[in-house]
Amino acid sequence: MLLDLATLHFASAASRCAYVIVFLVMALSQRGQTYLWQWMGAMGASMAGSFVMMGVPPETLPSVPVTMVVYWLYGGSLVLAWTGFRSFFGRPVNIGLGVLLCALPGLVYPTILAAGLSGRLALTGVFASCLVVALLSLHETVRRTAGMARLWSQYIETLAFACYTLAFLLSIAMLLGTDMPMASAESARGSLILDQITGVFVYFGFVAMAAERANRNLLRLAETDPLTGLYNRRGLQQALQRRVASLDGRSPAGLLIADIDHFKAINDRYGHESGDLVLTAFAKRVRSTLRATDIVTRWGGEEFLAVLPGVTPQELAAIAERLRASIADQPFPLRSGPLPVTVSIGTATLNLGDDSFERATKTADAALYEAKTQGRNRICAGSSPPDASSQDALSRDAISRDATTPDTTQHGAAAQDAPPPGALRRRADSVLAEPHPA
Repeated sequence: MLLDLATLHFASAASRCAYVIVFLVMALSQRGQTYLWQWMGAMGASMAGSFVMMGVPPETLPSVPVTMVVYWLYGGSLVLAWTGFRSFFGRPVNIGLGVLLCALPGLVYPTILAAGLSGRLALTGVFASCLVVALLSLHETVRRTAGMARLWSQYIETLAFACYTLAFLLSIAMLLGTDMPMASAESARGSLILDQITGVFVYFGFVAMAAERANRNLLRLAETDPLTGLYNRRGLQQALQRRVASLDGRSPAGLLIADIDHFKAINDRYGHESGDLVLTAFAKRVRSTLRATDIVTRWGGEEFLAVLPGVTPQELAAIAERLRASIADQPFPLRSGPLPVTVSIGTATLNLGDDSFERATKTADAALYEAKTQGRNRICAGSSPPDASSQDALSRDAISRDATTPDTTQHGAAAQDAPPPGALRRRADSVLAEPHPA
């Protein structure tokens, strides 16, 4: 047996009430996310409209004042869904336009009736007003936002608002092209069932989009150094895997490791807060100097690593020199005044798509050590893979660096009390180089 209209309206209102409660909890826990409040308002307005329609007898049209209130509520629900999409994707919301679109369905109906036109034309005007907002929402779900990856859950909303758009178009066609009664129980029941099904997709899509965005943010945080905003080692690994996956075979690339000169002295003299400011400003300068396609990582402490796809050794040397000059030529602003900073850089070449990354990092690290021993504020290019004895020493250094990396990357400049990456090897080298008494 088919459900009566009052039961369908109650089921519609109850389901929306449940979603309102869910979104209220989400909005209270994330007060700064305005789209959650807007989507909750959309569900609340639709819920209120369903409660009002429960009091309207079947196969009768509500009075004009009741009709205006219901259309305002349903129109407001569509508009809040649309503004929620815009807020979610970081697009500006025109409040004036939103208010106009919200008020339009409730104003069109009595205006057309007052002009002496038929109720069918008045209802057509209401559906046309709602159609405009549904098309706007559909557009928001399919358009792309620069710098933002598309969410899979967007397709749920695209499907739902495509259904709403089609329903409004069919309703307009039936009103204008047929003589079907406007207040039949069958048409009302069919509309309510369609609204129930589509509403589930819309509200589930809201939840799915919010959850997918939160998961992506957590993943981004796990791959990002919190102080500088650059990739951490995990992020570098993921970025390299994505880059390699997009290649057909091997691709030449350059690698550089940049180490801020005398950074421990900066911490000791100016404090760890100033050291963090230097690290942050250094990262910004590196990012602005290198290309948008380059992968930049905070490698550990005051060391930064960058992978530059598609560069020749000559281009790598030129880019490294441009980076060195950008650091040395402009002092870093601190509260105590401008601070001159220099950087030493070691470079190496590699092929993306094979196992040469570890070799290239060892080669660049050895070149960085050479730049330090030659007086700092300079660039040294790695020539060939380390020999067997150097390989053992560098392997011990890599193990030592991996063991200390979590402290240096998580605590910023405060972790500089520990020896920087490679310091144990360099200290051992200097001791071995000193003359010993017979």
